[in-house]
Amino acid sequence: MKWKMKCLALYALAYIPYSVQVHRWLQRKVTNRYLDDMSDDVLAVYRYHVQNFLKLPAPERSSALEFGAGRNLVTALLLSAAGAREVFAYDIARLATVEQINHVIRQLRARHVHRTHGDWLEIENIDADLRRYYRINYRSPGDARDTKLSTGSIDFVCSTSTLEHICRDDLVAILAECRRICSPTALMSFIIDYHDHYASADPAITRFNFYRYPQSTWVWFNPPNHFQNRMRHCDYEQIFESCGLAALEKRSIIPPHSERSLQDMPLSAEFSHYSLEDLAALNGFFLLQATGET
Repeated sequence: MKWKMKCLALYALAYIPYSVQVHRWLQRKVTNRYLDDMSDDVLAVYRYHVQNFLKLPAPERSSALEFGAGRNLVTALLLSAAGAREVFAYDIARLATVEQINHVIRQLRARHVHRTHGDWLEIENIDADLRRYYRINYRSPGDARDTKLSTGSIDFVCSTSTLEHICRDDLVAILAECRRICSPTALMSFIIDYHDHYASADPAITRFNFYRYPQSTWVWFNPPNHFQNRMRHCDYEQIFESCGLAALEKRSIIPPHSERSLQDMPLSAEFSHYSLEDLAALNGFFLLQATGET
């Protein structure tokens, strides 16, 4: 029941004043999850975006945008290090702090991650210093459905573990905005986390736990600050195609034994039409480009 208690706590946080600040205090004092320590495996995941960014015709003259930038801006920092001319980091809530960003900067420095321009300098002012040292424009709160950026001004769009927290209609609106602001040769790089996020805090449930519940029940376990759309890999394929985005690369990650663990699990009827492979996938990687058609 630990995950249900977390659900109740998240509902409370969603509606109390100064919820972001309270959440930070809980992460620092209770859950010990305030600062992110990056393993080599985690850093390798984020480098997927850098690898895709470097496929652009002229990375050093290219601008990038990340939506769902998170609390430490690691992707924006890595894109800056790769030579991006400017990086826009959007998030619906202002989650990042100087302390969290500097903690990542120190780790990147210790790992000798190469920077095209300059050293890994720590910041004192989250807005001014990010622009001065890293060419990062942190726009938070910022709405990826309406970026206010010029048409055709962005060469690269990315997000990490964000799309699974967006409802279908909002995702379509975000992709339409991305198409508008993207240049003709722009690329979009997405990493999607398909698993039940409550499993990260409760070892008593599996990463497929939310398949048990129909939408009429799941809505009560889905607070706005922890929303999970439960869409699968094939759903995203369909959405991207309908939005006029062609997949240059698409792959799902299915850990060993995942399919076997699902065979005896009771599923809500809403998930009965999915293939076993779609249900067993825990991550999706997409590299997309606009086709010129919608």
